[in-house]
Amino acid sequence: MSKNKGGFFLAGLLGALAGAVGGLLLAPKSGKETRKDIAKLASEISKRIKTETSETKERVRDVFGKATEDATDKYNEVKNAVVGKVASIRTAGEELDKDKYGKVVEGVVADFKDDFKSTKSGAEKIVTYLKKDWERMKKALS
Repeated sequence: MSKNKGGFFLAGLLGALAGAVGGLLLAPKSGKETRKDIAKLASEISKRIKTETSETKERVRDVFGKATEDATDKYNEVKNAVVGKVASIRTAGEELDKDKYGKVVEGVVADFKDDFKSTKSGAEKIVTYLKKDWERMKKALS
């Protein structure tokens, strides 16, 4: 379980850092302060939108065909990259609506397509599941 938490945080942090470049260019704060804000927000969002273990296993089984530890880690890595992107968007002061969130999800999954050995339908399923998290995300951001 501690391995999962470490991977969860690391993936969230990596996603936050990837999206931070644009925020750094536009932010009135120093880069260090902005990165700190993004990491903090990503961590808070991750805690608020956490899905139940059984729900995550069901999603992983549907996307990857089986719920192995590697498949679960990959699902969480993609999910955390979405959280990181959302955190960097919000830290930059931009608003986030359902459509923009959907585009973030699609972009992140496109970045990960080669990483997880999934069919096109698997990638489509993970997009669908993560888009369904919009209500949780909206609540976490309020």
